[in-house]
Amino acid sequence: MESILLEMDRILRPEGTVIIRDDVDMLVKVKSAADGMRWDSQIVDHEDGPLVREKLLLVVKTYWTTEEQDQQ
Repeated sequence: MESILLEMDRILRPEGTVIIRDDVDMLVKVKSAADGMRWDSQIVDHEDGPLVREKLLLVVKTYWTTEEQDQQ
């Protein structure tokens, strides 16, 4: 899972979007990894309603840079 996310991070441009459809337990793990990569992510309900275990994870790669150090 981590290898796939790292490859997606390499390929995606900032503000690129990924939609992952899977069981809620798997999506929670993927969301945790995506949040660690500074991606914006949210889990939303399946089109058949909130009682279905299959959910959608919407992930957007953010644009960020490291903070500049004061040079003295």
